[in-house]
Amino acid sequence: MNPLKKAKRNAKRSFATKTGIPTTKSGRKRKTEAIQGQAIFWVIVVALIIYFVSGDSDAALIGTTAQNVGTQ
Repeated sequence: MNPLKKAKRNAKRSFATKTGIPTTKSGRKRKTEAIQGQAIFWVIVVALIIYFVSGDSDAALIGTTAQNVGTQ
């Protein structure tokens, strides 16, 4: 094997292992698809948490407002 190709291959491999960024096009594509899948999952989880937390607090505020109006 050509010594220049071997040095280039070793440099690419060491870069990929140190940074965690794949050097091949298919590797980068696979990694971005995995990250997108995780991001979509976490966006849905956070949206559900916000929905349920804000839903409960709105119901509590409406209930206390109705009680305050009735007592005045």
